Formats: sequence, structure tokens, C-alpha cells
Amino acid sequence: MGLPGTEGAPRRASTSRRGGKRAGAGRKRTLPGPARGKHRARPFHDKRQPVHVVLRVSGELGRLRRRKAYAAVRWAMIAILGRADFRVVHLSIQRHHIHLLCEADDRRALSNGVRALCVSAARRLNATISEERGTPRRGRVFTDRYHATAIARPTQAR
Repeated sequence: MGLPGTEGAPRRASTSRRGGKRAGAGRKRTLPGPARGKHRARPFHDKRQPVHVVLRVSGELGRLRRRKAYAAVRWAMIAILGRADFRVVHLSIQRHHIHLLCEADDRRALSNGVRALCVSAARRLNATISEERGTPRRGRVFTDRYHATAIARPTQAR
């Protein structure tokens, strides 16, 4: 049961270390507002249609249109060249986001390919920024889920 003489004694919450709801517990929010991409299953992907993918970059990184940031993204693209089920056909680096025109065999290949590119680019961009600032930078590079739109017509691709 318990120690003698402690049957009716109230518990002190500050000494209890058994979990449960606590103020400030849990994963902290990384964005000031709600997530931009809804967390739903991605739609079916037809391998005959290319996909336009947009990756938003965190504001902490600064501009992407610098020589070293461009080189980091380029080396990340080179790192994923060996994938047989995912290809990046076109790349456009903007100030705070990246546009990709991709081809993938199925939805899972698209997801894994974009994830591999994001991981590789994030590592390289963090290393580049750490080198520039002189202090190590770790953490999230891409702010949200990627936004993908299937390209159905040639004018959309243009």
C-alpha cells in the first residue's frame, strides 16, 4: 500500500516525476501560425505527368540567391542523381523558396525523392551558413511541407 502514516497525506505535484500534463510540456511550435500545408494524404500521382514542387525556406537562412547557397542546392541535386524513380527536370531558386519540376514513378517515389533532396540541401545550407557566420547552425531549413501540383498541360510547364 504505502508507508505507514501516509495514507491521507496529499501528494505534492512538484516532486512527482511521473509524466502527465505539465505546463510547457510537449513539442514547441516552430511557426507563428498554423501550418500552411494541410496534413492530408497526397493525391494519386501518374508517372506520365511531371509535378511542380515548391519548397519554402526559413527566414533565418537569408537569401538563397547567393553563390554559396546556390552551390549548396546544386550539390544536393547532384547527390540525388542516382535515383532511378525520381528526377528533377528543372530548378529555379528564388529569394526564399525553390521551384522544382520533377518526374517520379509514383507518389511514394516523389515523396522520398523530395525528402532526400530536402535533407541533403538542409545539411549543405546549414554548413554554408555556419561557415559564413562562424557559429554552427542546426535546425529546420524548410519551413513546411512541400507544395506539389501535377502539370497536366504543356502551358503549365512553360
